[in-house]
Amino acid sequence: MVTGTIRSVGLGIRLGIVLGITFSIGLGIIQGVIFFVLFGTAIILEGRSRDVIFIISFISVLATAISVLGNIVLIEQVGIVLTISDNIEGGIAFGLAGIIGIYRLPFYLMSGTSVLHVYIKGRKQPSESLFLLRRSALHWDERVYVPLPFLKRALLLAYSEQPQETLEEIAFIAAERPLQLRAARNAALEIAIQDMEGRLAITQIAGAAHRLNEILPPETKLSDPRWGSALGKLGNASREAMRSLQPIGRQARLKAIDRMVEELHKIRPNFAFRDQSINGRVRHIIEGWEAAAQAERERLEQLGQDIGHIDNPYKPGQVLEPHDSLFVGRRDLALQLEYALNKGSRRPTLLLQGERRMGKTSTLRQLAYVLGASYIPVIYNLQNPQIYARTAIFLGTIADGIHDELIQRGIKIERMAFERIRSSGAINDPMAYSFFERWLRKVESLLEEGDCTLLLAFDEFEKLDENAQKGDLDLPLFLDWCRGVIQYRPRIALLFSGVHTFGDMGRKTGINWSNYFVNVQTLKVSFLNPDEARQLILHPRTDYPGEKIFGLAAEQVIQQTNGHPFLVQALCSQLIDDLNVDKAEQVENGSVARAIEQLVEAWDGYFDDLWKRCDGVERACLVYLCDQQQAVDHDDIEGGIKREKKDIGRALRMLVRRDLIVMELGAYRIAAPILRLWVQHNA
Repeated sequence: MVTGTIRSVGLGIRLGIVLGITFSIGLGIIQGVIFFVLFGTAIILEGRSRDVIFIISFISVLATAISVLGNIVLIEQVGIVLTISDNIEGGIAFGLAGIIGIYRLPFYLMSGTSVLHVYIKGRKQPSESLFLLRRSALHWDERVYVPLPFLKRALLLAYSEQPQETLEEIAFIAAERPLQLRAARNAALEIAIQDMEGRLAITQIAGAAHRLNEILPPETKLSDPRWGSALGKLGNASREAMRSLQPIGRQARLKAIDRMVEELHKIRPNFAFRDQSINGRVRHIIEGWEAAAQAERERLEQLGQDIGHIDNPYKPGQVLEPHDSLFVGRRDLALQLEYALNKGSRRPTLLLQGERRMGKTSTLRQLAYVLGASYIPVIYNLQNPQIYARTAIFLGTIADGIHDELIQRGIKIERMAFERIRSSGAINDPMAYSFFERWLRKVESLLEEGDCTLLLAFDEFEKLDENAQKGDLDLPLFLDWCRGVIQYRPRIALLFSGVHTFGDMGRKTGINWSNYFVNVQTLKVSFLNPDEARQLILHPRTDYPGEKIFGLAAEQVIQQTNGHPFLVQALCSQLIDDLNVDKAEQVENGSVARAIEQLVEAWDGYFDDLWKRCDGVERACLVYLCDQQQAVDHDDIEGGIKREKKDIGRALRMLVRRDLIVMELGAYRIAAPILRLWVQHNA
């Protein structure tokens, strides 16, 4: 086509010039004669022939010249267009022939007819549909580029008679006949929708997720990515329905029903699929499942506490949200916090220090309710790696947290805009602090008006040191900013939370943290006292029958855990699970020992982390103390492990600080007997 077009342009120009000149000269002469005859004759009759003849002759010559040029262009264009059209027609014809050949359209007359035959005959004899389908072009023609007619309907006819075999056939199409994938997907979706439409009871809904995986296996290409949101949430709702049928206690089953409804509410049926008819059917499915969930909820609320269905309200290892009844004690901590914060300009930097799973983060979550309305705590999780991408993002995260918390308190403040800094190429840009400081002055003036104090709480603060070591954070710059806040911003207080103290930090980065935080008050998060532990065991909820369930075993739990909040919840949770498995109502003698064995195995990762964060001398001290049945003094430990005296003293101090051992009247013992069992099994 391109070659013909170029050739036709030259030919058209030559042909146009020759024909244009010849045709235009003749046409011009004729025009001149007509002008002369018509106008000249009329004017001669009036007696002014000479002048008019000259004028008419000039007009005739000018008209002839214009005509020549015009017709040359006209005929040239006509020649070019005719020649180009001729070549384009040839190219189109050649292209169509290529398409017909490449896509094997003559063969489609046979292939398409074979599947059409399957559908027509299958309507009369559905039981023969799959047999005929496996002998159609779907199997003997591997390259049918054009959609086979009525393939989806043929598959649905086959499914009505042989569902499992038809699903295998659909999987075959997805794997071996990708050119017909659209029909296979549509058939699979129709089957899935029909299946969910037929599930109206909670027991039927519970099996929907498993059936969806059979119809649309994750490892195949049958599930269109655009369906993922709606089908995924329907699957989640089905799983929650399944959980509501398990022997996990009435409250847990009710919670599963609530989560099922939450998953259904997340679906947007008007936009779930492109086909609005399917969206309408999905809407009916949601309505039917919600009705089933409501009926199941009403049934469960009418049931009493069944044997083997004891509620398990304990949440070992989870961060407790504000007002959670599982958060008990810590009154001494609240008093220390309030006293320290009330010192105004003499306020120290606060360090919430404690071993992992002692409840530091849960304590931070309660600050807004523990401290009262005059303090505005903003909590930052420093484990999020995204905030260390650049200084602007790091400070922007701090600013966004402040903004959101102030807005919730009814204090209007414009959000800090860091677009200009974020567009900078530098990873650590000191100018970001300048922008941040200007915005922070506005915040401080608003705090002054409301007589409020902003408490910035940085959880897992050790991550600052780790990211500084990797070069992701200019830590001295941030610590300088912290020192400036401490010295010059009385309306802003800083609180850090972590496993270590400031004196432990900086060993790899060489940064002296203690130099920046001279005035520090460490608040230790440690064991619950016996009364607090007893409340957690017996009254995790106000209506929980803990005395009836645990009886005297509550004291055994306290003794074995020493009031460690995580271990208390983990052991209680294990005891409740064992009761439900055994269909029992009350913890009996020997149940606690069995539950401890199970707990040590189930939470091996927790104990392993404690062990691996000990050095060699600390491990030797732990092993020695675990072998002792009673408390031993410093001299006995020195004689038992044969290490340097100064190293043993340092190791014992570290183990006491980490709450792995306790010291009473100069003697040392393992803090929680549960730890002894793990060390004896694994050390």
